[in-house]
Amino acid sequence: MSTEWQRLCCRRVVFHAGVVVVVLVFASACATRVSPPTPTTLAHPEFLYPQIPPALATAPGASRVDVGWRYLQVDDLKNADLEFGVALKLGPRLYPARTGQGYVAMAMRDYPRALNAFDAALEVEAKYVPALVGRGQALLATDRTDSALEAFEKALALDPSLTDLSRRVEVHCADSAPAREWPRSALAVLTSSCECSVSAS
Repeated sequence: MSTEWQRLCCRRVVFHAGVVVVVLVFASACATRVSPPTPTTLAHPEFLYPQIPPALATAPGASRVDVGWRYLQVDDLKNADLEFGVALKLGPRLYPARTGQGYVAMAMRDYPRALNAFDAALEVEAKYVPALVGRGQALLATDRTDSALEAFEKALALDPSLTDLSRRVEVHCADSAPAREWPRSALAVLTSSCECSVSAS
């Protein structure tokens, strides 16, 4: 067999191998993704669902937010983060997806990343309650109580129906400020969520 013929055969083998790889990658990308199970018990009930506002209901990537949230609530943080990331690639200003990323970071106890995500969401929509609540949670987790209570106050002012905020946010007993200095609505959040006893004077 001549050297030229050997080269030609090698090129054909390489070409066909490349075609097979491309086909497999394409098929993998097009394969139907298994939807996350509907959680029967929420893994993170303290997190506030990042509701898609009506104006963004048909935005590219909006449907991925709910998928990401279901992954988060079955504690599949990797896929949750992936879904929120895909949503943001499809719609870079989709602030509910950015908020979802913040909650994933909270579940991972990566509080600096969580704060960055919530702040990014609030830069797009300063009155987005789920991001305000998440920001408050992240601030409490890093012992920044005053700023946390400010975020909770803003959330409660925007949505007074959040009287059960204390059951949906993870808060920590804070000793950094006297109870008398805390706004009463924020104090209620802390006292009913912490195992310690705090009373207003």
